[in-house]
Amino acid sequence: MSQVTYFRKNGISSRTKWIAGVASVLILSFSGGLVNAQTNTVTDVTQQSPSPFMSAKAEANQQLMIKYALHESGVYELLRQMPALINQEIGNLEASAMQLTEQELKLLRANLKERLQASDIKHSILSYLQSRMSENQLVVVKKMLQAPGILNFRQLQEDADNEVAHGHMRSYRVQLQEREPNKSRVGLVEALDHSLRQTRIETEIKVELRKSLLANVSWMKSSQELPEDVLEKELAEYRERVGSHINKNARVFYLYLFKQTSSDDIRQLITQYKTPEFEVFMGLCEDAILNAFKKARRDVYNDTALAGN
Repeated sequence: MSQVTYFRKNGISSRTKWIAGVASVLILSFSGGLVNAQTNTVTDVTQQSPSPFMSAKAEANQQLMIKYALHESGVYELLRQMPALINQEIGNLEASAMQLTEQELKLLRANLKERLQASDIKHSILSYLQSRMSENQLVVVKKMLQAPGILNFRQLQEDADNEVAHGHMRSYRVQLQEREPNKSRVGLVEALDHSLRQTRIETEIKVELRKSLLANVSWMKSSQELPEDVLEKELAEYRERVGSHINKNARVFYLYLFKQTSSDDIRQLITQYKTPEFEVFMGLCEDAILNAFKKARRDVYNDTALAGN
């Protein structure tokens, strides 16, 4: 039995009951901002420093390769959205049944933006990867991301990032609703999406941000912590809805993107992305992001100002 369920069934104290209510009200009262995912429990591994025997030049080269891979893999682009996602979450909260003052909402927004700065998370990811991937692994990832087929794919994505293309995609979405897309093509774009891992990480960011909002509200209103397992259980349904929404959007995007691309070329692209080194790289990026959010939530509990003390 989860702690929230236990609190609902047992009259422990009015203060403790309120904690359970925070999660329930927030989850039931607002659901905005649907943007992949499977539950991914990650332990907060202590980050290691680069080897002291690594030369300054080798370390700098390693960092450059990591930064390049973070950019070309789309991880940096996902993190760039953080300020907008925080504003969206605060807006959802403002429109919910939670009774919060303007000052409290302002404090929540400031706290989330301070603790979840994209630049800090980028630095955490860089350090995490630097301590866990060898130079040879990073060289393989860099060469893979520089392959002609992948560079062409990146160019297709960039060309579709404008208002005209967005309008065409909206029309294309309507067409797909009226006419079922080819199942073989759908299978290919879903396989590619799985290999890219971007939608999975995007969902983790959305879910972790919602967890952080719940933790902040609980701490601000009652000086009580919401344990990680409670947050995960209470947001299970939200995770499923977010993941479904993101995957559907990704499917439409890639079907539109590859309208003029042969299935053989898509299969080749999938093969290029499915290298062990790239899978390790993206997995470590996900771990580092999850750890950064968890650390931010732990730091909240040491912030007496947020709780009004």
